Amino acid sequence: MFDFEKGPIKLILGGKYPHCHTVFVDDQKSALIDAASKEDTLRALDQRNPVKILLVSHGHEDHIMYNYLFPQAAFWVPEADAHVFLSINNLLGCYSPTDEERAQWKHLLLEQCHYEVRKADRLLKDGDMLEFGRTRCLVIHTPGHTPGHCAFHFPEEKVLFLADMDLVKGGPYYGDVASSIEQTLDSLLRLAAIDVEVYLTSHGRGIHDGDPDQIHRFAAHIQKRENALLEFLAQGPKTLEEVTQKGIIYGPPRVVAGWDLSISERSMMSKHLKRLEKQCRVTLEAGRYEFLE
Repeated sequence: MFDFEKGPIKLILGGKYPHCHTVFVDDQKSALIDAASKEDTLRALDQRNPVKILLVSHGHEDHIMYNYLFPQAAFWVPEADAHVFLSINNLLGCYSPTDEERAQWKHLLLEQCHYEVRKADRLLKDGDMLEFGRTRCLVIHTPGHTPGHCAFHFPEEKVLFLADMDLVKGGPYYGDVASSIEQTLDSLLRLAAIDVEVYLTSHGRGIHDGDPDQIHRFAAHIQKRENALLEFLAQGPKTLEEVTQKGIIYGPPRVVAGWDLSISERSMMSKHLKRLEKQCRVTLEAGRYEFLE
């Protein structure tokens, strides 16, 4: 049933987008974090030990798929992402889709991800100590991926759930309208400073030794992307669309489970370009970005 167990902390691997891995806290107040893994397993858990608390690490569609299975559970969400659970339009606004993309997104959110409006019973803040019985968990606000993204530290078990700071080979995602490269870097540095034995993540392998070098390598992708972007601009001025088509992050344009990766590529490259403009390393002239020697 579980792919990882350490005391009351368990992990259910969930596969690829629009699924994610789920953390189960097996205690008096049984809890799920990011209930988007395996429907049959989650139903079986609820029958064995009814889920009392349903948490989400942040406001993204691939972390909510099976929330609807637990209407009786208290719903705890990060304060800065709570608005995305109050309206589907609020969630769509995170991505700023075109009218054509909007229809595709709505279909994905409603039909595949089972989006439903749900008001939070508790807003999670940095430093909150959550108690599930004998198990304690510290909320760590780690913005960047989304404004409200949180990690969860189980100090007695020495387990840190990184959520979507997920250590995947491709590197961090910061493609939402409100995502931030700088906040992502700051959050990763903060997480790397926490002494634990195990990292759990929402995607990829899911289970990692608690070696902070893994977090540093994950963060290093940001600079590698920026270096590749500068090399591309050094060949001559480029439009944002040309930069997007280059596929520095995700490769050639493609769609994964309804998710058009070129949308994320464009957004993330735009953030890198603005960052480089502030550093006076790139200038924008007549719609083209030019590398400054």
